[in-house]
Amino acid sequence: MNIRRASPSDCAALAALDAVCNPSAWTQRQFESALVSPSEQAFLAEKDGRLAAFIVWQNLPDESELHLIATAPECRRQGIASALLRHWFANLPEGTQRLLLEVRAGNTAAQALYAAHGFSIAGRRKNYYRATDGQTEDAVLMEKIC
Repeated sequence: MNIRRASPSDCAALAALDAVCNPSAWTQRQFESALVSPSEQAFLAEKDGRLAAFIVWQNLPDESELHLIATAPECRRQGIASALLRHWFANLPEGTQRLLLEVRAGNTAAQALYAAHGFSIAGRRKNYYRATDGQTEDAVLMEKIC
């Protein structure tokens, strides 16, 4: 597996993978915007020369917030998301005091992954995520103190 910084030529593939993995997927344009933002970082993992997963986070003055992480369905449960989380942790700016993320309340697999990496539940946002059918789902807020 190879982890590398995402480039503009990756944005269509990142958006396509996010559309498979995320009910509220980012568009190609949103990935392109993240790549030019001085505070956002986007990395991808390749396995056998193909896109397997990606991670996008934003660095703030004393915090870092996970925006997206997704793994192709055929690549799940192989440690790729854990490797990307460790990559995030290893590339934090000096002075980062806490890490933040939000996750769908129903995504217990992701919550377990984050807990295994030291995150704990810090709160909940009611009806935060909206589905195409009009249903809503809470967001679970998680944090990790550095």
